[in-house]
Amino acid sequence: MTLSVLLLTLAFVAVAALLLNLNLATRHSGKVKSAAILLVTALYGVAWFGYRGITGWATPEPLPEDFRVYWLMVEDPDKVSSKPGAIYFWVRELDEAGFPVGPPRAHRVAWSESAARAAEAARASMEAGELLNGRLSRNAMAPEDSDQPISEFAGDGGAPGSPQPGFEFSRVPPPALPPKSSADLGGD
Repeated sequence: MTLSVLLLTLAFVAVAALLLNLNLATRHSGKVKSAAILLVTALYGVAWFGYRGITGWATPEPLPEDFRVYWLMVEDPDKVSSKPGAIYFWVRELDEAGFPVGPPRAHRVAWSESAARAAEAARASMEAGELLNGRLSRNAMAPEDSDQPISEFAGDGGAPGSPQPGFEFSRVPPPALPPKSSADLGGD
């Protein structure tokens, strides 16, 4: 991230130097020089708002297939301002063995009533000290031979009729520890 900030800063300095050169060392008309100044100023604003999207703001990209949930927050819709609600997740992707890999990432999911209920239940479980994993759900049915639900906390992931897949949470099982021998316990 630091390298990208440095490169972006150097790019802005280079553009400003070229603009200064255009204005001081050329015989272009005042209209061309003014247009160049306005264009570069507008591009600085566009670049700033575009860069803001990659500096820690929640991404609207889909959640990973399997993820560890570190925190979540539900923002209900505001009927007065017509602002749609959202559910924010702070997650890390899980590898094939079920271990978190990579840095945590903030995700934003569209608000729906069932997704908000599932997120609130999951957050209450997390506040009670539970570790939770999440999984994208494609509305798959539980196997018929299983009498247990797929998940204790599940949401549809978006508004009714949205193509966005749902999600489900499950408690992280305690780690499997190797058996201790009598020598490890101090016995002979």
